[in-house]
Amino acid sequence: MGSRQLIARNIRAIRLSNRISQEELALGAEIDRAYVSGLERGLRNPTVDLLDRLAEALSVKTIDFFADAMITPKPKALPRGRRQKTKSRGRPIE
Repeated sequence: MGSRQLIARNIRAIRLSNRISQEELALGAEIDRAYVSGLERGLRNPTVDLLDRLAEALSVKTIDFFADAMITPKPKALPRGRRQKTKSRGRPIE
């Protein structure tokens, strides 16, 4: 597993263990939800600054994103629920 995939898997695992949606994480890190999705799928290459913001939003240390993901099983997705659709920065769509 490459570094990008390791980071991607750990971001997702930590987010799911905290029961935080991609949108909530995106708001906390001040990025777009689609970017969070790309990070979690290993399609994006995060900067150190972004990893710091994600760690702060998830209440973990940045180094936690580099932990060996082979120890834990692949995380399961959160159940879908009805959520109000929002634009960037958490403003409701009218």
